[in-house]
Amino acid sequence: MLRYGLAAFAACALALAPPGARADDNKEYLVKAAFIYNFVKFVEWPGALAIVKHSNIDICVVGDSPLSDTGSVFKAASTAKLTLSLVDEKNWRNASQHCHILFISDSEAGKLGEILASLKNQPVLTVSDMDNFAEKGGMIGFVVSDNKIKLVVNTKSVAAAGMRVDAQLLEIALKVIDR
Repeated sequence: MLRYGLAAFAACALALAPPGARADDNKEYLVKAAFIYNFVKFVEWPGALAIVKHSNIDICVVGDSPLSDTGSVFKAASTAKLTLSLVDEKNWRNASQHCHILFISDSEAGKLGEILASLKNQPVLTVSDMDNFAEKGGMIGFVVSDNKIKLVVNTKSVAAAGMRVDAQLLEIALKVIDR
């Protein structure tokens, strides 16, 4: 059932993907928000941070990004048992204190090394649409390929943080980095 659910989600997300990679296109960021929502289902956090032990999940955005305008996606996906909140995180240094997921905006490219170094081995899923994000040590990067939004997943970075990505998510990834 989960496999079908992820496949159906991926098909919908890819069908809704924008015809180009324009960062100002709201549809593009709605699709990315839908992907991020599903990361909650297909990523396993360690011990006390496991999703099943939380009723509030903070999905944080650092920097200037149209993703900040997609809070309604997460609000609509929230349930009585699980509240998903989109948080504009002004100081990325606070991310390890409360964020399950941190979307790092392209506006933070000059600080990327410092941000990733501060979160190394911390159970915060780092996500971005910066060029070569996963190759630079981020966990999940959004890329546009064949006019569709796809994923590059760095399982080495994910594992170093004590987290695990479900194989079903890896199946839809354009590329998996495991070394």
